Amino acid sequence: MGSDDRAKKKTKTAAAVDDVLGGLYDFLPPPDPVKDEAAKAAAVKNHLSRPALPPADKTRVIFLDVDGVILPAGSIDMIVVDGVTLPAKSHVKESDFSAQALGSLRAIVQQTGATIVLSSEWRRGEDLKSSINAVLKSQDIPYIRDATPIFQPRPELQKVNVIHAWCERRAREIGKWLKDHPEVTSWVALDDLDFDWADALRQAGTPWMKIRSVHTDDRICLTDEGAQEAVRILFYPPPDPKVIPRAVFTQAASQNGKMLASTEDSGPERIRLG
Repeated sequence: MGSDDRAKKKTKTAAAVDDVLGGLYDFLPPPDPVKDEAAKAAAVKNHLSRPALPPADKTRVIFLDVDGVILPAGSIDMIVVDGVTLPAKSHVKESDFSAQALGSLRAIVQQTGATIVLSSEWRRGEDLKSSINAVLKSQDIPYIRDATPIFQPRPELQKVNVIHAWCERRAREIGKWLKDHPEVTSWVALDDLDFDWADALRQAGTPWMKIRSVHTDDRICLTDEGAQEAVRILFYPPPDPKVIPRAVFTQAASQNGKMLASTEDSGPERIRLG
């Protein structure tokens, strides 16, 4: 067979393949360059329409929980490891997170310049922290600044109520991070835990949490209203609740019905945490 014949045969074969492939993809709409360019322009406009973020203000901090705050409950599989609930997979997709909640989180940062400190159990794994940073980056939100330390729950609380012990532990972890960062003058905790529990079990030196927190619904996550409340707390840090002095009696004084002395939480430990 000559070279001309081989070339003709190859051309016929290619044409036959094109006919077959054309039949397979006939259901697809024809390319629309105008529509494609419009979609690209819309994506760019959406990105550019976001208000620019101010410089990071390290005197303001958002303590960020993940589950129930930016990740709706039930959206991914979870496992319990050493009594702590964590994602079953170390890498989580951006689509698993709430776009609404991430937008609300960005709004807080945009209005206040606050930096983000991870208080969630997700801080226990480097892969999980990387997943969070990837999601934040996708929304043009700065990476997490740091993470709170990991403490153990108080044994006496753990025996009575695991959730209350968990909440009280988180409050102490946040308190320790604040003590190590005296430059912080205002902060807010975004969490689906009710910090009323932590305040009811609070020890001296642990910050009052409820007044400086936004309590989210674990399925709805952070809302625009919650973001507005967080901004208010960051701009106008609320004062600590007034503590009723606890009377201290000696046996002799108690017999006479006289108070020997009174005490309350030490001032220096509480004042800076405001």
